[in-house]
Amino acid sequence: MADLHLYHFEGCPACKQAKQWIAELRREKPELANVEITMTDVYKNPGFKAPAPFYYVPTFFVDGRKVLEGEVTKEKVEEILRAGI
Repeated sequence: MADLHLYHFEGCPACKQAKQWIAELRREKPELANVEITMTDVYKNPGFKAPAPFYYVPTFFVDGRKVLEGEVTKEKVEEILRAGI
């Protein structure tokens, strides 16, 4: 089971879409329902330390490795959630 992390910020349309896809995929695919993903709002946690630099949100890390930054698709979000099974 991989450690999943999403860096985002409130008010970001792409971040909102990514979080909606996470919720949607959890409802649609029972095997993803209990996958844990830590979510950090980069503006509400100004001292946060990401495992690697990034410039755009949403940014996903799997086991400390950046796997997706910026542009997100539902398919990519599903891949990331599946890494957490």
